[in-house]
Amino acid sequence: MAAVILDARCVAPFVVRVRFSDGHEGEASLKPCLFDWEPARVPDLTEETRDWLRSPENFQTVRVDPETGTLAWGDVKPFSTSLVYWRVEQYRMKVTVRSKQGEVLSKLLLGGRHEVWSSPLTVGRAATNVIVVDQEGVAEHQVKVTVGGGHHPCFYVEAVEGVTTVGAKQLSMPGERCRVSAREPLLLEVGACVVDIE
Repeated sequence: MAAVILDARCVAPFVVRVRFSDGHEGEASLKPCLFDWEPARVPDLTEETRDWLRSPENFQTVRVDPETGTLAWGDVKPFSTSLVYWRVEQYRMKVTVRSKQGEVLSKLLLGGRHEVWSSPLTVGRAATNVIVVDQEGVAEHQVKVTVGGGHHPCFYVEAVEGVTTVGAKQLSMPGERCRVSAREPLLLEVGACVVDIE
């Protein structure tokens, strides 16, 4: 029997995080199916349904149909399970927190690209941060990072509290920002630690 979808949730416009019965999981971007592909490539996707799903508000109502094990919006199931399986990107973001002497303090493997970057990635001592660095000299909510830039992807690093060093730039005023190319891992110095995001 082919794998079926067990869990699904919208993590960004036209992107669904899915988990299959065979353990395969990740983010499936269905944007090309809705905007770029010829209708013949997705035969169960009617023009009316395509237009309706092009609204992010409508798309985010996705659920798993328990009988068929595929994505559904109301009674409509426009994408085959095999198509969704094929569209899954298993990208993960690796975060390593080290002391400045190089000792690894913690490692974190975050979800897929859209799931991670749909809101700012926060770093700090408080448990509510995405990346928790519970070390001396690190503020409760130290810094937040977003991604943007289109064809030239960049990290936008914004100080919240405390002092954060990004390359040769030091951010110390709340709201102070800098931009760094996302083509290389991002290194943030917070307190006596280095946070490596790749």
